[in-house]
Amino acid sequence: MKGEKGTGRVSTKDVAYEELRKRIIKCTLEPGQPIVEDELAKELGISRTPLRESLQRLEIEGLVIRNVNGRSNVAPVSIQEVKEIFIIRSNLEGIVIEDAIDNITEEEIEHLTYLVEILKISANLENYETIDNLGGQFHEYIYQVSRNKTAVKFLSQLNSLINRYRRLAHRHIIDTKKSVDEHRYILDYIIKKDKVNAVAEIKKHILGSMNQAIKTVESYKESAANNK
Repeated sequence: MKGEKGTGRVSTKDVAYEELRKRIIKCTLEPGQPIVEDELAKELGISRTPLRESLQRLEIEGLVIRNVNGRSNVAPVSIQEVKEIFIIRSNLEGIVIEDAIDNITEEEIEHLTYLVEILKISANLENYETIDNLGGQFHEYIYQVSRNKTAVKFLSQLNSLINRYRRLAHRHIIDTKKSVDEHRYILDYIIKKDKVNAVAEIKKHILGSMNQAIKTVESYKESAANNK
């Protein structure tokens, strides 16, 4: 993995950051796993300096922790963190969806409708990876429609942590019909410009994901303890 420095191209540290972030979110690098810098730098084909810079960025995001001995680990998962980030997200998305209802155009409604229709087809095919991706696109499009740059900025800062827990949760079979129905209900309330029910539905949807993530963390921790 070679990068360019000072040429306007993506730097080595940025490439390393994106690769490590992807591995942590997808749980290829497991929660709590030690990060052996020499081995990882060799595997990625980079020096330790850009690797350490990328690890510092991941530490700020809460995906990596640095120990007192200077070594790093993938951040562990915890039920308390699940509750904090999903509750914050539910409140921020409540704000965002109200703004989206104020600003949304017919063309944007058509795009959200298209996403829900493709989500339904994917659910019938039990294509869980696509369902996960489309669900993310649905929420991100609402962010865009809201034009609320501040709320979207905070939501973006939560994304890495949220996506890791969502990935853990999607290791288990998800209720695809429930997922499709919830996105359909949210869209219906947007179309009706019903802010009260739109906010209630999107919060219910996110807190449902929180409960699934809590169950997954409990299962993950139990499995890790049994494997020791």
